[in-house]
Amino acid sequence: MASHAKSGVAASGQELRSLIIMKIYRELGGADVVSIEFEGPEIAVYVRNPKFILENENKIKELAKELRKRVVVRTHPDARKPKEYTKRYIIEHAPEDVVIESFIFDDVLGEVRVLTNKPGKLVGKGKWFANTVLAETGWRLVSFRSPPPPFSSKVILHVFTWVEHKEKAKERRRALKEAGERIFRDTIYSTRHVRIIGLGGFGEVGRSAILLDTGESKVLLDVGAAPDGVGDNMYPSFNVPEFLVDELDAIVITHAHIDHIGMVPLLFKYGFRGPVYTTPPTRDIMYLMLEDFVKVSSEQTGYAPYSKKEIDTMFSRIITVDYGVVTDVAPDVKLTFYNAGHILGSAMAHLHIGQGKHNVLYTGDIKYYKVKGDQATRMLSPAHTQFQRVETLIIESTYGATEQQPRHEAEEELIKTVNDVYKRKGKVMIPVMAVGRAQEILLVLSKAVEEGRIPSDMPIYIDGLIFEITAIHTAYPEWMAPQVKNAILRDEKNPFAPPNLVPVHDRNKRQEVIWSKEPAIILATSGMMTGGPIREYFKYLAEDPRNALIFVSYQAPGTLGRRIRDGEREIHVDDDGRIRVVKINLEVKAIEGFSGHASRSELLYFLRHLNPKPRTIILNHGEHAALTAMYKAIASRWEKLGFPSQPEILIPDNLEAVKVYPRTLRVRT
Repeated sequence: MASHAKSGVAASGQELRSLIIMKIYRELGGADVVSIEFEGPEIAVYVRNPKFILENENKIKELAKELRKRVVVRTHPDARKPKEYTKRYIIEHAPEDVVIESFIFDDVLGEVRVLTNKPGKLVGKGKWFANTVLAETGWRLVSFRSPPPPFSSKVILHVFTWVEHKEKAKERRRALKEAGERIFRDTIYSTRHVRIIGLGGFGEVGRSAILLDTGESKVLLDVGAAPDGVGDNMYPSFNVPEFLVDELDAIVITHAHIDHIGMVPLLFKYGFRGPVYTTPPTRDIMYLMLEDFVKVSSEQTGYAPYSKKEIDTMFSRIITVDYGVVTDVAPDVKLTFYNAGHILGSAMAHLHIGQGKHNVLYTGDIKYYKVKGDQATRMLSPAHTQFQRVETLIIESTYGATEQQPRHEAEEELIKTVNDVYKRKGKVMIPVMAVGRAQEILLVLSKAVEEGRIPSDMPIYIDGLIFEITAIHTAYPEWMAPQVKNAILRDEKNPFAPPNLVPVHDRNKRQEVIWSKEPAIILATSGMMTGGPIREYFKYLAEDPRNALIFVSYQAPGTLGRRIRDGEREIHVDDDGRIRVVKINLEVKAIEGFSGHASRSELLYFLRHLNPKPRTIILNHGEHAALTAMYKAIASRWEKLGFPSQPEILIPDNLEAVKVYPRTLRVRT
């Protein structure tokens, strides 16, 4: 952004902030207000009287509604009781059956964070205990769920304890203030247009990145890496004239798969210091996935596009947002996340632009299905479909040309294959993405073991990041479908942990599994066999016809998984520095009914239930054949899908800019 524009923003922004501050002092004067800070998307009001916060919750809500901003009232640091006193108070007054594992104090947000087995019970009905702690100590009690046995999570502990690091706390405070300055500035030009520019993920699956340009603000939706990319093909196309790191207001991340997050830290390597918005589960999974991405890239190619340093810098700039919470991300852009049904924490991003001038819904990756009469095991609820306004829809079309088998049939086929392999004393290998498919398959297998439909003496080995990420799932039951949520919260049961579950944490254990003569089920990463422990299992087990390889997710073109699925039966592998040929004699099977992506009919079903109907539909995240098939399906059925008039359907290429506002609709037939 040019220097003269920056000075203009500072002057007008100061005037806007002054008006907001005057309004807050007038409405909350009885709270003994010490200061008002613009921290990211929030206006933080620091007071010396914590009881005022509790006694005036409705007044604070009304003020936020009037300002149309997120207002949070915090106790000023000088008014907070000592940390040791606060710990003792919580321990002495907490319910007896609540086990408190650790305390962490977040000085930036004024929160005391408690890791416990029963976070809801600790906070109390109607937040009575949390309110009591706030009134007594000045610290806002926030509880986090510890994963139930047999799982534990290093990442959750890292996220949990990270806020106490003094240097990182300074960086977070600085990051929030810098983001606040950009958000709470007056617009220079107002919203002149809304342009959507695909930097990746258009006409392909992978390296998803979409630049939203309003003339006043620029927001980047996802920043992924290509699963099969090498060299420049791995990265989104950052070299377009419209994309400058210094002009970027924010990054919005829909979910934690590498094809949507893999290159976020790269932007921090090249100077980006703005906020990254995502949901809390995505934040936790994202950190783990990016660290693993750096490790695997270094091991396979000797090069990683960024380091852990950039991941940590990015982490200090993450702002988490729950579903349904309206959040300012730029002066003329408001973001609201909605459930996408794809993986834990996955979100559709609804962008309200220019005080209602235009509304864009970006689905990210979605899953949609009929709830009524569906008896299959489901980890997540289907994608959200009800919105106030949607003028432009950007929708994934991974399976735009493909139907998937019904979920109950997929489960039956998986269970049958497992039993067939057990009878011939073989091993079942299931390559899975560590996030999503691994947990879906664990739910199915766990239920089958419980019902006696697969042998309980057939160990289920999990290898790679599956153990850690499943632990994160158990810490967020409220984000999952009712049956999974109830199993954890109401029944105090871990639905991801059958009694024959065996974690594999090192290569020695992996070799033991490979050379064991007993039948087994092996869930291992990566899902497309581009790396990870699945390749080690495969190169030793592929030649035995008693074994089976089952694909349960999408296989991108060029990946080893896709080549095997498409019929390749002889591959070259690196065996301790020696290249050898492996003949594929095992059974190869693809079961598509477990996909976290909506099938062709499910995409159409989503469009039929989407309300209101968009005027413009942009298809992305699919191979050309899938996009073309989806285009034809919508164009020929728009009336049956409930559209009042024929929508404009676009299939842009990467680097093509589409101006969706202002726009004269041109229906393409």
